[in-house]
Amino acid sequence: MRINSKCLNLSLVLGLAACASSGAPAPEPAAPAEAAPEPAAVSSSALGFTSAQADRGRDVFRSACTTCHYSEEFNDQTFKRSWRRSSAGDLYDFIATAMPEDAPGSLPPAQYAEIVAYFLQMNGFEAGSMELPADADALSELSLAPLGG
Repeated sequence: MRINSKCLNLSLVLGLAACASSGAPAPEPAAPAEAAPEPAAVSSSALGFTSAQADRGRDVFRSACTTCHYSEEFNDQTFKRSWRRSSAGDLYDFIATAMPEDAPGSLPPAQYAEIVAYFLQMNGFEAGSMELPADADALSELSLAPLGG
């Protein structure tokens, strides 16, 4: 009985090996997926603000906003999580209609756009050669998704 069980086991192993082999060469292993490069900064062509506009925004922020706010509030993780699903138009509209708190909408539209440019620059968006328009509808096409967070 012992011989029969060895023969049976050998037959099963050989039979399974024959079924598993199709005679075709084994497929080549897939090339490892390349990791996506880490984005250093967002391209200016997507957002269109200038360094000069962001600098003016910093100056406006310092004169009109620092009574209540610190610059660091606008490039921390809370800010990024809050705005990453929004557009630059949403941010512009919020600032232009709610700030400064004691006189909402009191700044010229261009200054609100300058503040948005300043916030974008603080968050790693690269400046380019075109200024952000002072128009929430035009800015609504500009996603803040690269903020991540």
